[in-house]
Amino acid sequence: MPKAVARTAARRARTVVLVLLAVVVVAATTLLAVPQWRAAVLPSATVVRNSPPPVGYRAPVTASPPALPLDDLSQTPAPTAKALLAGLAKLPKGAAGKTSVVVADPQSGQILIDRGDRPAVPASTLKLLSALVAQETLGNDRRFATTTVSPKAGTVVLRGGGDPLLHDARTDGRASLQQLASSTAAELARAGTTRVKLGYDATLFTGNPWHRHWTDNYRYSVAPITALMIDGGRTRTGEADKNPARTAAEKFAKRLTKAGVTVTAVTPMKAPDDSRELAAVQSPSVEELIAHALQASDNTAVETLTRQAALASGQRGDFAGASRTVTDTLRRLGLWASGMVIDDTCGLSRENRVTPGVLVKAVQLVLTEERFRSLLEGFPVGGVTGTLTDRFDDARERAGRGVVRAKTGSLRDVTTLAGYLVTSDGAPVAFALVANQVSRPLAVRDWMDTTTARWAACGCG
Repeated sequence: MPKAVARTAARRARTVVLVLLAVVVVAATTLLAVPQWRAAVLPSATVVRNSPPPVGYRAPVTASPPALPLDDLSQTPAPTAKALLAGLAKLPKGAAGKTSVVVADPQSGQILIDRGDRPAVPASTLKLLSALVAQETLGNDRRFATTTVSPKAGTVVLRGGGDPLLHDARTDGRASLQQLASSTAAELARAGTTRVKLGYDATLFTGNPWHRHWTDNYRYSVAPITALMIDGGRTRTGEADKNPARTAAEKFAKRLTKAGVTVTAVTPMKAPDDSRELAAVQSPSVEELIAHALQASDNTAVETLTRQAALASGQRGDFAGASRTVTDTLRRLGLWASGMVIDDTCGLSRENRVTPGVLVKAVQLVLTEERFRSLLEGFPVGGVTGTLTDRFDDARERAGRGVVRAKTGSLRDVTTLAGYLVTSDGAPVAFALVANQVSRPLAVRDWMDTTTARWAACGCG
């Protein structure tokens, strides 16, 4: 074969390969951009990013949850079990190995449907229970401070207070290193200090920052749990930072430098309790943190909050202390059943076991107990907010938009949904649908969305 012909053939072959690779990349990117497909193919699909509503979709007028959702419903008859069962969609054969459905009238606590109320892997619906515990233990108004202190002249220590939403740059409503550096530099200038050694202290939390039952493929779903982190403990690629506290300190050093303070070294350092405070920034309130954690299904934020609850309860600020605090508080609240296990508190661990009946009781407490009402702001709204933004997206499910308010849960072979709705004739319903051994996650999600949409549309009295 002449050399010119051979070169032409080689160029054509390379072109074909490049075109095929481009097609594969575009196809993969398109599929992973859709949360349902991402849930089907990624090992842990606790979805945080949401796609926008369908083109032309208008948010229902019920998109904002009322502060007291049951106040005007006290005279509404409870739905009948027969009517609710008639609305239960048929799950395609082979879509899931084990399913459970529990439905209750939250006003009376009467169980209306009980199909398989047994311990199962809850995935992120566990966050409902953890949020209840955090609110019960910490209250609504508490905030967590990130501070700078000076144990001696020429030394500044950045001390983490367990704020899961601390950012690097200035943000609205959230604390940032930019704010803290500006205040710290101003305080140092008043003392005539222009050069410092920077320490960083993340010792508020103890133990291993990575759970023993979290595998490496969870690093796009959660970060190491530490008392000092910025931007959710993630790198620019979205992957978990291997040393969030060190990264926060290095970013803070750059902020100080921009503010006119020379940083000579950055090193881990335990600040003595009697160190002089230079400056502080405050996290959002516990109420706001919980609303964010439930809406976005933020694993890192939930694990951080339950560590704070553990410390407030006299437990250690580690995984064991957080799990013990959640377990003990759930027992005290009557939210416990035989066979339940709290292994982590965000729902990533496959060792967790929760019954759908307990999830329904938790929803009932949120709806009927005054001290838990603030958690309502965290419930994603079907087709409108949070991890339900892209759900209830076909004709069979449309009645659930703006009406179904529920926490989602999703792992590779687990799909769950727990929350509440109000039927078309004004009857409130608390529900939990749990599927384990899932082989067709899209079919299971459609089953859950169709079922709850039917309940929302029915005159079930």
